[in-house]
Amino acid sequence: MSSDDDLAYRRSVRNMSVILAVIVIVIFAAIFVPPYISPYHDVFQQSVSMDSPAGFTMYLTINATSVTPGGTILMDGWVNSSFASIENLTVADQWAFQQNLLWRSACASGWPIGVGVMEGHYTQDNYTQGTLLSIPLPLTSCPVSAPPQFILLYPSPHSSVALASVNGNPVRWLLQTELAFSDRSLGVSQPGSQGPGELPPGVYTAVLADEWGDVLTNNFIVS
Repeated sequence: MSSDDDLAYRRSVRNMSVILAVIVIVIFAAIFVPPYISPYHDVFQQSVSMDSPAGFTMYLTINATSVTPGGTILMDGWVNSSFASIENLTVADQWAFQQNLLWRSACASGWPIGVGVMEGHYTQDNYTQGTLLSIPLPLTSCPVSAPPQFILLYPSPHSSVALASVNGNPVRWLLQTELAFSDRSLGVSQPGSQGPGELPPGVYTAVLADEWGDVLTNNFIVS
């Protein structure tokens, strides 16, 4: 092999090594870099929905996909019946998140749905990598009640009306949960915020979860 051929061969090997190194770095970053650092590419939507294997449809809406630091995102999560007749939903305890980190209904023990927020860009595929922000629930004086053993979901189209058995008595529930989320919801200023009581700029994930293990996600940006 001539010196020119040897030089060309060495240059080819070196270039290939650089290319392989770049590929490895890109793959590593895509897998391990946290979503709040990785750039996002999705077009955010104000309303999303998902059919649950339990037989109903979950909905999650936000009033805006972008908010300035110090602003407020209004979140609304609910479930609608998709049954042809009244359905008896057996109570489960298969929450994907800690219940105390989800905003549910005050004074309703066993409330089956809740909403929350994670810092970072998460989806249905990777929400298990995120952590819900701790949103203090309001202090209320509630009567002692046991969670229901079953929930009857009415078959009316687009109905969120359910009948629960609480302490042996029938109670009408509207399976809907709302949250006005802002930096003030957290009670403390967050690291990286631009000012007192402001959320750090970046992408956030709104979630709706139920006790049957379903999770629906939506995203918004603080900028």
